[in-house]
Amino acid sequence: MNLRKIIQDEAARQEMSGYRIGQLSGVPMRTVQAFLSGASDLSSGRLEKIMHALGLELRPVKRTRTAKGGK
Repeated sequence: MNLRKIIQDEAARQEMSGYRIGQLSGVPMRTVQAFLSGASDLSSGRLEKIMHALGLELRPVKRTRTAKGGK
């Protein structure tokens, strides 16, 4: 699951609009909506602000090795 989907699902679960996420995060509403719709990506700083507004956190986790050539 990718970050966009996690954020979309959490926003839906909390019944939070792009407008409200923008208010809470300080990220412009249009930027939030463009990200949620898949029309644009976010900088790491804005992504962190949006996740914080939703009560989510981003934690680095060491990847496990995959088969050669795998993803």
